Amino acid sequence: MSLAQITVQLYSLRDALEVDFEGTIRKLAAIGYPCVEPAGFHGCNPAEVAKLLADLNLTAPTAHCGLPLGDAKNEIIETALELGHRYLITGVPHGGQDDYTTTDQVKAIAEQYCIAADNVAPHGLQVGYHNHDWDLAEFEGQPAYHTFLSHTPESVLWEADLFWVARAGIDPAGFLQEIGPRGKVLHFKDGHITDRSIEIPFLPAGQGEVDLVAAAQAAKDAEYIAVELDAYDGDMLKAVEQSFLYLTENKIAGSKK
Repeated sequence: MSLAQITVQLYSLRDALEVDFEGTIRKLAAIGYPCVEPAGFHGCNPAEVAKLLADLNLTAPTAHCGLPLGDAKNEIIETALELGHRYLITGVPHGGQDDYTTTDQVKAIAEQYCIAADNVAPHGLQVGYHNHDWDLAEFEGQPAYHTFLSHTPESVLWEADLFWVARAGIDPAGFLQEIGPRGKVLHFKDGHITDRSIEIPFLPAGQGEVDLVAAAQAAKDAEYIAVELDAYDGDMLKAVEQSFLYLTENKIAGSKK
């Protein structure tokens, strides 16, 4: 089985990107990243971003963006095609946590993903859901994600964020086995799990309590494994580089362009 390719969720570097988008992307290329996962363009337009990535021999097969629905549908699809995205992931569902508090609400959200999946399928694209811990809660005795999975086709992906899975009290390796083929894109995020008093719990991959090695063995359908830190009490670029080295040196993800 070939290694999943390593990528980096650009939300991690949002502050640096806001100051110097091109310079920050160049630093990621210099580290050795073959891919990036955009989450907005910080004032650049898609054509500029596409050219920069091409110049640096980078790709962006995955992205965080809104669901391609309604008035936003065409622009989201056109941007995805221009940048070479294949998998369009939502950072949070529309309405966020406030609209995710009952089984019926989860079913309604799932229906939106079904519609979005139908909208992008003719273009060779797929949509997906990225979890936190709150969307792994139980409503009416049923895990909310079970409701979502049972009301969406397998073509709707689940970008498992392993830190949040572990923080929700779920074994990441078992979770990956459960979502199976939906786990084409994953966030191998690490950090402090047991001590919830730590204000910024996120750490470079391999330095926290998430068993990323065991998770990698269960990630049999992964095509892309992303580095992400929501925040970091230190130099974020260094954390992103340390994560790259840990994941590639331990053969959890590959960096070949």
